[in-house]
Amino acid sequence: MNRKLLSILFVPFLFAVSTFAQITQENLLDKVELRFSLNGEPNPVDVGFDNPKSFWKLKYELYLTDFAELEKIGRCKKDEFLRHICLLNYDKKLDKRIRKSSTKITKGSFTRKSLLNEANREVIIPINLQPNIVEIFNQATKVYDKNPTFVLFVTTKASTKNSAKAKFKKKYSTNGVNPLKSATSNETSEYWNIRNLSLNLTITKGENGQLKGFNSLIH
Repeated sequence: MNRKLLSILFVPFLFAVSTFAQITQENLLDKVELRFSLNGEPNPVDVGFDNPKSFWKLKYELYLTDFAELEKIGRCKKDEFLRHICLLNYDKKLDKRIRKSSTKITKGSFTRKSLLNEANREVIIPINLQPNIVEIFNQATKVYDKNPTFVLFVTTKASTKNSAKAKFKKKYSTNGVNPLKSATSNETSEYWNIRNLSLNLTITKGENGQLKGFNSLIH
């Protein structure tokens, strides 16, 4: 009997790309939201989200460092236009160095079942920042060479089995680097809106019974 295979596609962290030029509130940034979503294509039933034994697990850690620290270890750089760019890289040794030199803001985990219910595949976690972290962001607007940067580490696992008895089970780790400033020039700065840090995960049913593998793209 031919068995259809499922493939899992972990698509990029989708961070807001709008910039803002003025500060319209007392604190530049006093809270953020972590947004995690799990999708099924062509539709949730095709990938087995209707199976009561299917599940999704995720662990996360949010750290704060400065762009200059990530430059030192080769994780990020400034290009010829003085734009702040972080390379696409997942390296356990490099991640260990980042954790060691950074401030941990929060960590947590969750498990979701009954995946056909969209509410179990859309998880939003609000994070209230401590006063000392809020002050770091406020001061960065006054100091040209300071660029506080979030690093979000994620380890996730999904397991599904559809009605055709095709199974999928995989563990995956990645991280996203999110600097406050997108560019600096002539002692002025442009800013990212980093109030929402998001990771979208998609499980897809492969064509012709083939298992397709994809690498994640981190922004």
